[in-house]
Amino acid sequence: MPINVNRERLLTVSAAAKSLPERRHIATVWRWLHAGCRGVKLESVLIGGRRYTSKEAIQRFIASTTSETEGATDAN
Repeated sequence: MPINVNRERLLTVSAAAKSLPERRHIATVWRWLHAGCRGVKLESVLIGGRRYTSKEAIQRFIASTTSETEGATDAN
């Protein structure tokens, strides 16, 4: 599901890193945007040359990576 810029709470990549538990490093968030984690990429939009994600996109990313992890655990 793409980010809905009219309905979701946009965050810069740096603000997104600060909003996460344990204040993840900004490089971690960039890696999630470009390479992903467990086959899931963090959604983002480019507005005026600046990259944004959203609180809702972070929630979807966490839910997806969690379900991927739990699915792998259940299969073993």
